[in-house]
Amino acid sequence: MVREIIAGIVIVYILGMLGIGYYFHQKGIADLEDFFLAGKGAPWYLIALSFFATAIGAGGTIGLSASTFEAESITAFWSYGIAIFSFFIVAFLLGHKLPKTRNITLPSMLEDRYDEKTRAAAVPFYLLRFISTLGAQWLAAGTIISFLFADAITVTEAAIIGAIIITAYTVMGGMSAVMWTDFIQGCILFVGLWLLAIIGMMNLGGFSSATSQVTDVAPQAFDLFAMKWTLIAGYVVTLVPTMLVRQGYLQRIMSAKSPRDGFVGTTLNGIIGLAFIPVPLIIGAIGLVMYADIQNPQLIMPQMAMDILPDWLAGVVLAALAAAIMSSGDSFLLSGSSNVVDDIYIRYLNPEAGRDEQTRISQITVVGLMIFSLGLALVVPGIIDLIVFGAVALTGGVLVPWLATFYWPRGTSDAAFWSLIVGAGLTVAWWWIGYFAGTSEYMGLHPVFIGLPMSILLFFGISLMQEPEYEKALATARKHNLEDLERKTKRAMNQGEQRKPPTIEDTD
Repeated sequence: MVREIIAGIVIVYILGMLGIGYYFHQKGIADLEDFFLAGKGAPWYLIALSFFATAIGAGGTIGLSASTFEAESITAFWSYGIAIFSFFIVAFLLGHKLPKTRNITLPSMLEDRYDEKTRAAAVPFYLLRFISTLGAQWLAAGTIISFLFADAITVTEAAIIGAIIITAYTVMGGMSAVMWTDFIQGCILFVGLWLLAIIGMMNLGGFSSATSQVTDVAPQAFDLFAMKWTLIAGYVVTLVPTMLVRQGYLQRIMSAKSPRDGFVGTTLNGIIGLAFIPVPLIIGAIGLVMYADIQNPQLIMPQMAMDILPDWLAGVVLAALAAAIMSSGDSFLLSGSSNVVDDIYIRYLNPEAGRDEQTRISQITVVGLMIFSLGLALVVPGIIDLIVFGAVALTGGVLVPWLATFYWPRGTSDAAFWSLIVGAGLTVAWWWIGYFAGTSEYMGLHPVFIGLPMSILLFFGISLMQEPEYEKALATARKHNLEDLERKTKRAMNQGEQRKPPTIEDTD
């Protein structure tokens, strides 16, 4: 009876999410900006909670609790804690700038600042990133949904159902629907899982008793620094730069209605994330006592919710948990589709497409990307491991020219292209070598440590050897209302004029 009640609540919850998608569909979608960036009208609170729900996803909920259980330590904190801390850096560097931009995707911004070939070089890596991420999200959603329905449906069937639901409200309402569903899911997830953690500790006799029982099982369970400092440093170096080029996250900021909303929303997302991170760690640690013999550690969180929460609350929390996994899926689905539509279809196949045609193609692309990524995940699951290098390639190749777009007007188009190609190429090559050697860090080096330094060297080296392209930087600054970049560019142009040697005409 308990499972029937919970399943009923989950179904009502999902219907509510679909209702939100239908509501925004009825309001109408004017253009690509409306579909992919919510019409650039998102307030700070919507950005914060939808950002949080997207960033947490499967890895920050069931994944983090499972990692704590398997490692018998809360050191799994570092993998997500550092990533969340990096959102403050994102807010500082890009929070005020991205809401002013007029582009849909990051590669299109690279073309504005540099040239077409730089944009074309970046697009494949973004698509690889989204395809691999989506595949993993569908399978995670399938695992939870199948569990909620007492294995009445298989994981494969549940993954298909979850993918269809997410795609439905994404197609209907675009970014507005995605952000509002994520907002609701983020609120319920934060409150519900904190309640689960607190009630879980009370179930073991309170905080002191719970920590004592956990440390009896795993003495280092609450030693945050049981991990080697070199690994922690590795997380810092790899995770922080990655957050600066993750389009699925940055499009949240690009959707803000003002620079203030973009900055405040991103900063608040970091605060909420840091306040949430202890939850899956606590639940994973409690699982060491309550579920010592569990076969699948990823089910600790949903199993605990069913065992110790009232039926109605367990239903809401489990629905939000499943939806949190979906919230990452809808964001990456929408973001990947924007690359296909804006960077490929409109840029090369049909530049004259009208607004209705653009919207229709966007919706078709969302469905197509879902089918393609789901098919790969279900039919050839191992391929997800083989194409995940798209994520590290972005950090190794796109990061430097991307940040320079806003901060260094001296950068040139050739420098951007070659730093992206070589940096991403070396990163991917090192990843492949490690893959066949059976390690993620061949010779003890993460692939980013190979590609990123070369990308930095090439970008600044080539730029300084070539003539400045200040006119491009100035045009980009004016198009996107980047006042700081415009001031820097004009100052550099004036200094360049002053350093020029006098000509014959000047001496006459």
